Amino acid sequence: MRPTESCTRTRRRRAESLALWIAIGAATGLLTPPAAAQTADLEIGDQPEHTTLVYPPFAHTLGIHRARSSHLKLFLGDRTRFDDPQGLAAVKFASDDDPDAKGDDFQLTLFGVNAGRGEILYNSSMQTLAIYGRQGSGKDELEEPHGIAATVDGRVYVADTGNRRIVRLRWDPDARALRWIGSWSAGVAFDVDADTRGSVWVTDHEAGAVLRFDDGEAGGGTDILPPPLASGDRWPLPDDVEAPLGLAIGDSLDPWLRPNANRLYLVDHDGRRLRAYDAEGRVVASIGAQDVAPGRESARFLYVELDYFGNVYVSDPAGGVIYKLDDRLRPLTAFAGPGPAESALEEPRGIAIWRRFGQVFVAEREGAQYFFVGTDFRPMEEPLSVRRREDPDGWVLDLFLTEPATVRVAFVDALGDTLAVADAGTVGAGRQSVGWADSGWQKPPAEGWAQRAERVVVEARPTYSSRRRFARVQAFPLAWERPLTGP
Repeated sequence: MRPTESCTRTRRRRAESLALWIAIGAATGLLTPPAAAQTADLEIGDQPEHTTLVYPPFAHTLGIHRARSSHLKLFLGDRTRFDDPQGLAAVKFASDDDPDAKGDDFQLTLFGVNAGRGEILYNSSMQTLAIYGRQGSGKDELEEPHGIAATVDGRVYVADTGNRRIVRLRWDPDARALRWIGSWSAGVAFDVDADTRGSVWVTDHEAGAVLRFDDGEAGGGTDILPPPLASGDRWPLPDDVEAPLGLAIGDSLDPWLRPNANRLYLVDHDGRRLRAYDAEGRVVASIGAQDVAPGRESARFLYVELDYFGNVYVSDPAGGVIYKLDDRLRPLTAFAGPGPAESALEEPRGIAIWRRFGQVFVAEREGAQYFFVGTDFRPMEEPLSVRRREDPDGWVLDLFLTEPATVRVAFVDALGDTLAVADAGTVGAGRQSVGWADSGWQKPPAEGWAQRAERVVVEARPTYSSRRRFARVQAFPLAWERPLTGP
């Protein structure tokens, strides 16, 4: 019997949905394609408008990188629907990590809070989705939950806001399911994070406090364990902290967090402020929502997350953007999506970053998106000024980067011919003087190159995550800082 058009369309949608959740919920981990060979000439090609975050390559996701309500329905039917998505957590459980297997390190378990239905949505395998919880106040029940955190040893914590508690779950690797362990009182718990030392950190929105609970069973694996103590320490913070929301912990013992410092990043004043605190509760840095979105009264921070370099990502649902800041909360960029308009973020909420590989997940109003950490840059001025450096001998230009990157610079004449290419090495994020020595030319300068060059082509390649698959390349008019008479 020949399939009808409707049947074919349904099968196609189901196949796309399966590929999508493999990409977004499980972060597939197909074998990484080999790095493209670098040529001396730099080619721009087709690129997204914004590349601070980039979609994974086709070989990794089969071209599917966004979850929608229609995909959820095809997996779970009428059992659930997206209803106020909130926090996210991504983890590679130790029980799932086969050190002898190649190509599976990208395969993660992703947990998403579906607050309006008191549920946790997660991928129970590479092919299936599952639901934990229902609305209520008892065992296996949640009421308006928000934040969620997961650790590699199988612990999962949920900020059960409506029930004024933290719920502790465990990952059962045999059943590939979440199991109830217990709960403890935590005020109006909004967000939760866990460090590598066994401490659990919780924001109490009502009390204007951050609570720390020591989970004595941390590292105990996935055996059935008792819940931790029923009371937490109130972390010492300034008296002006009020109405805290999202938080993120920077732990100096985390092997996938480069800054060797302990930090607490906290959104408070109902989203109007983000601060960084040290281990003693002293303010290290502070920024307001109006500082990054001047003139927009609706600007509010919500959830916060850290990447490998300690850069800070904070969501602004009303603005449809994620702000990326450095570890001192200096703005790097506002990311609304890579472009075009159909890829724009829709009320971004929770953010989860698997720091080892720079895999980034963003919850939206009705779904989620999946990215790799990329990089982007802009010149400090146009035309792009290049100047001679005397100590040591070399050349310098000024760029602003949104992510550390390895940089190459090419000089091109009016016909588009490449006259010289330099390797400027690795540079950090923010405003940077990008320089190279005379010995750093990959393609030695052609005779009379300085007088013939009219444009500068700059390539920035991330130092991890998408580095084998992506490079940002842009061309700018060239201006020498002073006339050159050399070769």
